[in-house]
Amino acid sequence: MEVPENLAQIARFPKRRGAIFQMEADNRGFALVDVKCGTLKIYVLIDPDTDQILDTKFFTYGGPLLTALADILCEGLLGKKIDEIQNLLQDFQTVASLPAMIAETYPEKKNVAFAARAAMGSEKLKACTAEGRTEADAQWEALSESQKLEKIEECLNEYVRAMLAGDGGGLEVLGIKDGNTVVIRYHGACAGCGAASGGTLYYIGDQLQQHVYYGLMVEPEIQTLNTGEVYVP
Repeated sequence: MEVPENLAQIARFPKRRGAIFQMEADNRGFALVDVKCGTLKIYVLIDPDTDQILDTKFFTYGGPLLTALADILCEGLLGKKIDEIQNLLQDFQTVASLPAMIAETYPEKKNVAFAARAAMGSEKLKACTAEGRTEADAQWEALSESQKLEKIEECLNEYVRAMLAGDGGGLEVLGIKDGNTVVIRYHGACAGCGAASGGTLYYIGDQLQQHVYYGLMVEPEIQTLNTGEVYVP
């Protein structure tokens, strides 16, 4: 089946491909819903206080069309509340059932999030609450771009770079996109490592969220194999 060019472009450079782990959700006091349909798995991170979707990722072996549809769905879910997602992508039968599956699974996962919060210390719990996140948001927004980058670099130097160097790898920060997405370039062994878009990326993001700002996300630049074109998400 020929994939339309607009969808083929999305499939070449998907923004939301990846995974969200239960440990990450528990550490941040959020609910994680993961649902599967055929070869596609969607991960949705939700604030149990407001029922708002904070982050989404997907993974699939299903080819370019499914990759594009999954990326569009994940982008469409971001920022919405659970009761607002039912009719997303109803024209695409391949993924149309997933929003309802997410909504159906969420109540159980919401309870898991509150149980994780109950086990937290007071300071960590404050950072998970809407009030604590509002305070953290204000502090982050008050920083200049150079101040944000300085804090990010300090965290990477202390918690990340030595670990990567031990395996012959490294990274550089290319910039901050949309205020909270750190775009990185891998070097050395990391540039060709399968974990660079999985476990390593999760570790980097987790350290930045713990030590800099809870809302930070990390995306690697993408370099196509056939043209050498560099794409910064």
